[in-house]
Amino acid sequence: MVKILPRDVLRGRPTMATTDVDEAHAKIAELFCSHELAPRTRTSSVDMKLRSLHRGDVGIEFLDYGADVRIDPEGLQDFHLVQIPLAGHASMQVGASTVESSPRMATVPPIDRPFSMSWDGGSPHLIVYVRRTALERVAEQLYGESAVDLGYGMDLSGAAGRAFLRSVVELHDDLIGQPQSTAPAFVQGLLADSMVSRLLMAMQPPSGELRNAEAEGRLVRECRELLERHATEELTVPDIAECLGVSVRTLQTALRAETGATPSDLLRTIRLDRAREMLLEASPREQTVTTVAELCGFTHQGRFSALYLKTFGELPSESLRR
Repeated sequence: MVKILPRDVLRGRPTMATTDVDEAHAKIAELFCSHELAPRTRTSSVDMKLRSLHRGDVGIEFLDYGADVRIDPEGLQDFHLVQIPLAGHASMQVGASTVESSPRMATVPPIDRPFSMSWDGGSPHLIVYVRRTALERVAEQLYGESAVDLGYGMDLSGAAGRAFLRSVVELHDDLIGQPQSTAPAFVQGLLADSMVSRLLMAMQPPSGELRNAEAEGRLVRECRELLERHATEELTVPDIAECLGVSVRTLQTALRAETGATPSDLLRTIRLDRAREMLLEASPREQTVTTVAELCGFTHQGRFSALYLKTFGELPSESLRR
């Protein structure tokens, strides 16, 4: 497992230090988001040390409160965090789910749900920051969908977790500008994208989800049946996953493994097949291409015609005239 020492994180960068809870609260609120910060001991002070460095869509923080504290954020909204204790213990509560965090298990707070955290004294953290738009862009490249359900914990002891840590170290070394790792702008972008890719691949799926081949096959069948029933409705990938009772990532992985397609690809194929059946059965005197397209969930006539031609080798109007 990659070993990261607290003293090495952003070494040489200015350290903001304070023992005042209000000052610590104000600084973290400025850097991340509104939250409540409260010591969990009789003393009303902390011994916070903070170093921070951002570049573009990514950043790295070193944060040590130096005391037992409870943190209740209002919500992250437009960025993701991976919080890695370099020593000690912390925990995160999201609804009924709890992630116990240590140097072998990072926490990944949700961006759209309330959560609370408890950090023990002696648990300095390395925090990886990724802007939401950057993660969605890389997810689109990896999975064909920008919507992802990350889960709340990342196992850092497995192969994927270790690969993520190595990518963080590479990005960290480039951020602080060590001579041997200083790189042109396009290489810096590659390092950032590589780290985000490793983050996505290392995420621990929400517990309790089906993972074996038989279960994945059943999930794909249920997905097909759901899309067949609701093909004409405005469906999003999170809607589909919620109806099936799984995360977006689990659905994407199962479909890609069995069909090589994304949920959006499968929905589009079902809609096109339905449109072709209707066009071949309809009379040009009683039906129009536009009406059929709309009945099958296509709102953009030009895009529908282009997809239809690419899929079936003829225009919708030619199918209607048969």
